[in-house]
Amino acid sequence: MIDRGEFVDALSAAPVGAALLAMLECGVRRDVPAWAIPVDSDGGAVAAAADALAETSLGSLLAVAVDAAAFRVGPWMPDAPVSLAAAYRHVEDRRAIAEAIGEQFGSALHAPLDPATQQWWHSGSPGNEFFTRPRFRAFDDVYGAGQFTLAGMWTVSDPPPEVHGELIGAWELEPDPVSRWRLPARPDARVFEVHRPADWVQLVTEYPATGRPHPEWELPGPNQLSGDLHELLAIDCQHGARISIRRHLVPDWAAVAADYDGVHLSWAGFLTTEGFVSDLGDGDVALLRYWFSERTHWVRDVFAEPIPLDAPHLDPDGALLGVDVRNDEARRDDDRAILKAQRGR
Repeated sequence: MIDRGEFVDALSAAPVGAALLAMLECGVRRDVPAWAIPVDSDGGAVAAAADALAETSLGSLLAVAVDAAAFRVGPWMPDAPVSLAAAYRHVEDRRAIAEAIGEQFGSALHAPLDPATQQWWHSGSPGNEFFTRPRFRAFDDVYGAGQFTLAGMWTVSDPPPEVHGELIGAWELEPDPVSRWRLPARPDARVFEVHRPADWVQLVTEYPATGRPHPEWELPGPNQLSGDLHELLAIDCQHGARISIRRHLVPDWAAVAADYDGVHLSWAGFLTTEGFVSDLGDGDVALLRYWFSERTHWVRDVFAEPIPLDAPHLDPDGALLGVDVRNDEARRDDDRAILKAQRGR
């Protein structure tokens, strides 16, 4: 049973959650641009946004959330600290929206991994050495500070069609055509579940490694301009940035792989944990970053044979391209070759 009050608190405390609430209010207002996080809050708009969620699909909600995480308060957005400060400043004013999200979508957002529904999405040629590099071996080859290992494989749990375009953008799969495959995992796969920042903290404290230096704005880095953070740092409830840390703890992925086959970030985990700086004491912090959605990061090959699927559901008038590997023999062969190489088969 989900504690909805606790979820509302967690959503409001989180960078992605605070940005999502702001964007949902923005969606019913006419006095601010549709793409902007408002610098104020309007009680009537908050009530209207909360009411509108009764008619909103899960996929539509997730599309706003992924957009907010990647393109409003994401790690590469130059105005992210200012936008996040604006979101946090009025987050309590938007509690009714958070409560409506918990009421309408709480169970779906907290769904644990379903091994049968896993999908592998891909863009790129097998001529690119990175795509054919064997996985599940060099766990020390990590991205960023080490929030995931390049020796891992990603899957997503059959996401709703409305969020497909946002996922392709957030995962940086464009501009090449994107294919997708069902990649079922074994029912007995050992999976560590992340639904809250405390779960990520448990992972990095049970399997600790010190993160590599990395120029992310949320933590001290060589490209950080602390002056850009003054508005955000002045907000007591914010968990989006720290300018003084001792160590950034990340998972020791080889140690994780000894006990687990993968780490699953649920949609609730994404909303509450992506970009959330957890203070561990003595200046140590933990921060999950760059996952950008519900996903599973696999560190062991526990998969059955891949099954080709239709193309991602995209705006037919948009710039993103999808490919149906059921009907494209050349792309199907390329993808199979990549999967075979990554799995060392």
